[in-house]
Amino acid sequence: MASVTINGTVKLVGKTQQVSERFSKREIVIQEAGGSQYPQFLPVEFAQEKTNLLDAFAPGDEVSVTCYVNGREWTGRDGVTKYFLSLRGDRIEKAGAAAGAPAGYRQAPEAASVPPPGLSEIPPAGEDDLPF
Repeated sequence: MASVTINGTVKLVGKTQQVSERFSKREIVIQEAGGSQYPQFLPVEFAQEKTNLLDAFAPGDEVSVTCYVNGREWTGRDGVTKYFLSLRGDRIEKAGAAAGAPAGYRQAPEAASVPPPGLSEIPPAGEDDLPF
């Protein structure tokens, strides 16, 4: 299975569907980021215990979704074979959230704003120090 990351805006968060006694699923639709003239609306399905990951999201949220691409073959009674493609959600986080941080947690300040130890003592270089 191939893994992909989709960045975009939540268009719809579906309700959890109990498909069978042992299987539940929930769909979220993401409008892919980008200024295309024809927006792409991508349905991503979360299953089983991952359905509750969508509780923290609402339409309009900017998100990053990691999912797996699944392909299936199906032959009908008429002998015609059809192929299906789906995206199975694995992780979802709000855009700009720290990697691995649960949804709803604040992101830590950027580490780049604090100089590494020892570098604060180095005086800034002057214009004459350039090698060219």
